[in-house]
Amino acid sequence: MDTRLKRKIKIYFSSIYLIDILVIALITLILFSNLGDYIQINKVQHDLAAENIKNNALELFSLCIINIGFIIKIILVIKRNPKSPQIQSNSINNVIFVIRNGFHYKETRNTLIISIALVIILLIIYLYFLATGGYENNIFVRFFQTYPFKGSIFVIIILFLAMMYALKKTLDIIVVNDGLRKVNEGNLQEDIKLDGSLAIKELVKNINLIKAGYKEILENGMHNEKLKTELISNVSHDLKTPLTSIINYVTILKNGDITEAEREEYLLILEKKSLKLKILIEDLFEMSKINSGKIKLNRDLIDILSLIHQGIGEYSTLYEEKNISFKVTTEEDAIYMELDGKLMSRALENVIINALKYSLNNTRVYINIKLEDDFLKIGVKNIANYEMDFNEEEMFERFARGDKSRNSKVEGSGLGLAITKSIVELHSGEVRIKKEGDMFKIYLIIPINKE
Repeated sequence: MDTRLKRKIKIYFSSIYLIDILVIALITLILFSNLGDYIQINKVQHDLAAENIKNNALELFSLCIINIGFIIKIILVIKRNPKSPQIQSNSINNVIFVIRNGFHYKETRNTLIISIALVIILLIIYLYFLATGGYENNIFVRFFQTYPFKGSIFVIIILFLAMMYALKKTLDIIVVNDGLRKVNEGNLQEDIKLDGSLAIKELVKNINLIKAGYKEILENGMHNEKLKTELISNVSHDLKTPLTSIINYVTILKNGDITEAEREEYLLILEKKSLKLKILIEDLFEMSKINSGKIKLNRDLIDILSLIHQGIGEYSTLYEEKNISFKVTTEEDAIYMELDGKLMSRALENVIINALKYSLNNTRVYINIKLEDDFLKIGVKNIANYEMDFNEEEMFERFARGDKSRNSKVEGSGLGLAITKSIVELHSGEVRIKKEGDMFKIYLIIPINKE
């Protein structure tokens, strides 16, 4: 025998095919039909059925043997590998999949139970009328004989509805796949809109949520890339400007054709530019250290009102020529909190220095401190000396400045508010910025009982 033929025969006897199920179903129907005729109450019909079985006994016996053979084959295949028998039919696999998993989910459990119950009820009713009335008096047969047109319309409607139901399920999958294809092509603007079953609606909702999350990640990535480019540009400018001045003045000092007074003046300028570079580099290191997540808070019981007054006293004369005054309002005499004193002092100093730098001359900076539930809210307000055309969130970016100019006479690294925000967030708080006309407002909200 040919090797390929042997292999095919072996595969056939070790697998379950759709033809096996169809043969078993067809033979079983034939046998039950003859049995139904035989057990009828009507004596004439019973005698005719008995005579028919007697005349076709050999054929019926052969059908029984064939049916038993196919059933034994299926049992052996399942017994050999009960967890995953070899089934060479998508239709059978689909039926097994539905039966195995359909009862696990609420959306399909009720439908499956109702479908099985209807099939069993219809089968029992049919067999009952078949046993009591025979083919001639069977209610189903009589209905289609009496109303052939209505019966045909009824069958067509049932088939049409079944086809529409099947197509609806297929269309649901097609619409979802089409939406996923658009996402894959980069179209993240349109949500998938589909009215289907609860399971399909849930699937569409989850896909739309995933798409929205992917869109947000993509936009954040583009935003971060833009920030990275701006950061490199800004830090290059802020490092290059004082460095260029240092190089130029060093070159001048090397020249012997300058007076002692000029030499002293140039040395002072060099010192100032060097200190500016030092501050910028220190701020960069501090920002990097805070954002690395490795920094640990050394909390102590500290009066935050004292920290605020200390910062005002230390820096209020920094821009003395601007004649800026501070007004602190609070209903408390002291507010003790578990804080990292060094870091929180730095955060408050940055806010105070920022107010001094960017306040209009001869104005007042208002600091309001109040307790709200379990939070301490510190509000700092000042009138800006420039047109505030920035986005509030942009002010927390590294090297961001309110006046949008890298050539501003106001010195600073542009990291102050970003460092403040990081320090406050380390204390489980948050920082908010608002602008109203020429009024710039920044709020530090810190939980009181956070340890």
